[in-house]
Amino acid sequence: MQAVGTLRDPEVHEPTFKEHHPNGTRYDSPDAPVAIKHFPYNRCDVFACSRCHQHVLRYTEFGGYYVDHRARRLDKTLICDPTDTLE
Repeated sequence: MQAVGTLRDPEVHEPTFKEHHPNGTRYDSPDAPVAIKHFPYNRCDVFACSRCHQHVLRYTEFGGYYVDHRARRLDKTLICDPTDTLE
């Protein structure tokens, strides 16, 4: 896997933890929308497989006593840009 980009906004010091799930999904649901300005995608880096060209979104989740590295295959049909505000 090679790093090919990031979804992080360099102008945002602390990205929101607000999620976008209009159909009742969770961030780890295979059919969850990929709302780039929302958690966890606003903290993701993009990687691509050099053999099959599959793209993967990776981020690190920090908890009270743990660090959890997470990844999700990118399905471009799930990318959305919701119009709700993040304030």
